[in-house]
Amino acid sequence: MKPSRTSFHVTPLTARPTGHRTQDTLDRGLRVAVEFAPDADATVGRISGDIDVLAAPSFALALAHLTDGGSSSRIIVDMTAVDFVGTSGLSILSEFAESARRQHITWVLAGNRAVLRPVEAIGLDAVIPTCLTVRDAFDRVGKIAHS
Repeated sequence: MKPSRTSFHVTPLTARPTGHRTQDTLDRGLRVAVEFAPDADATVGRISGDIDVLAAPSFALALAHLTDGGSSSRIIVDMTAVDFVGTSGLSILSEFAESARRQHITWVLAGNRAVLRPVEAIGLDAVIPTCLTVRDAFDRVGKIAHS
């Protein structure tokens, strides 16, 4: 893993034989799991916890990790277990959307009300495709990729 430019570190907790990698911040409750879904040719980043100003560097690193290595041109960011997204998290999502567009990556954000409400309130839903469930996100990422 590339070192972060900040002093905030993300450390691996477990390595599962199924290809799942889980990471947790050292001093916050933000959890990140990255997995590859070969049947859908997609990478899924599962984020949980609060994305506030303290967790923002770890969140940015986790999203950057999803696009590193180019293992998939389809990404689902599962934030259905996120309880809070602050302005710093929204800014990072906006930057990720632009980066994904430049890299020709098809992606969808699956989120609950705590995530989707602020995304919609500031108009990010115009540049970020959103869904309420991961299942819907798989369907949508497939449709976007084929259009």
